[in-house]
Amino acid sequence: MRDIIGMVLAGGRVAELSVLTLARPKAAVPFAGQYRIIDFALSNLMRAGIERVGVLSMYRSSSLIDHLGVGQPWDMMGRGRGLKILPPFTDHASSQWYRGTADAVHQNLGYVRHHKPRDVMILSGDHIYNMDFRPFIERHRDCNADMTMVVKSVDTEKGSGRFGFAEVDADMRVRGYEEKPAKPRSPWASLTIYLFKTEVLKARLEENARTGRSLQLYDEVLPSMVASDKVYAHPLEGYWSYARTVDAYHEAHMDLLGDEPAISLGDWGVRSRAWMRGLGDQPPCRIEAGGTCKESVVSQGVTLAGRVERSVLSPGVVVEAGAIVKDSVLLHDVYVRAGAVLDRVVLDKGVVVGAGAKLGHGEVLGPNEALPEALASGLSLVGKRARLPDGAVMGRNCVVEPKVKEESWPSGGLASGTCLGRCRGGEA
Repeated sequence: MRDIIGMVLAGGRVAELSVLTLARPKAAVPFAGQYRIIDFALSNLMRAGIERVGVLSMYRSSSLIDHLGVGQPWDMMGRGRGLKILPPFTDHASSQWYRGTADAVHQNLGYVRHHKPRDVMILSGDHIYNMDFRPFIERHRDCNADMTMVVKSVDTEKGSGRFGFAEVDADMRVRGYEEKPAKPRSPWASLTIYLFKTEVLKARLEENARTGRSLQLYDEVLPSMVASDKVYAHPLEGYWSYARTVDAYHEAHMDLLGDEPAISLGDWGVRSRAWMRGLGDQPPCRIEAGGTCKESVVSQGVTLAGRVERSVLSPGVVVEAGAIVKDSVLLHDVYVRAGAVLDRVVLDKGVVVGAGAKLGHGEVLGPNEALPEALASGLSLVGKRARLPDGAVMGRNCVVEPKVKEESWPSGGLASGTCLGRCRGGEA
């Protein structure tokens, strides 16, 4: 669709993901072995034929830029097509970081004007879902809407603090909108996927730049448009995950497993940059004598001599003989030495687990001391390139900062609910 451009909000650091987003934006966090979370939004845009896409990124964008390249995996390279990184910039008139989602798009209205689209799709790059955008676009145009948002019916009894909610009439026209209400008056949660008429978007962003305080689309531009413009909602019925917390990130990985997985990657047709960091050159997975694997996702380049159950193993992972990995997510090049036992852990790239270590050991005694709302299910998290010594013991709901050395490990083990190093602060 040459008359639509996409603008992907690639996000920044998410504190609830702790060490996973110390050195990368959430959109660049690895998922399901060989993907990154932004791959889902880009693949959905690709299938809808939206070939010109800008990615708005500000926080530690190096890994995201490396991954996106020029957009070739998503067929966004060539005459009339293109994927472009849109970072904050300095010019003769202004010098500002992105101060909110509305401000980020407003600063890039030059990109919009250059392409002269009929409509602009603005969407988050840090959600996991599969959606055909074409019926969404058709509804937007059939209704002659100024803006159409994608919504999903959610159970408000299970917690609604992370959503904005749209109140709709029988025709799905939005008659009211509240951002993160304590008691939603509607089950229709916004999924941060919007389609705007270009001229209306320009006018509303210019107005927000003059009068706004938060400079956010969701709590200033959207409510204002609902009050004065023609706004409709389009429902998504399939799977969708925000994966904003460590627990939710792990849960989304578990949705890859089982006889009928909620996330069916083969059916979704997700594209990624497989040759990034040599992943396209990895050898096939190797299961050695004595190695067993049950109900798991195992990527290329994995060497498996131990036992793996209900886990996701990314490229280059090694599990030595006698090691046990259960209900866990191991990112690229994790090395688990002989006799180690891992139960409900997420290990970032390059972690080395010493022989005979016990991670996820003992009972759940309470949530993590620094992330009580994001890490409470008994899951533990280890940052990138940490090295855990032979015989290390780590309890439940623990966080270990990146690059920890063996000699830094507490002699009595890491107690449940505690942190080793900084769980929230800058990169260690």
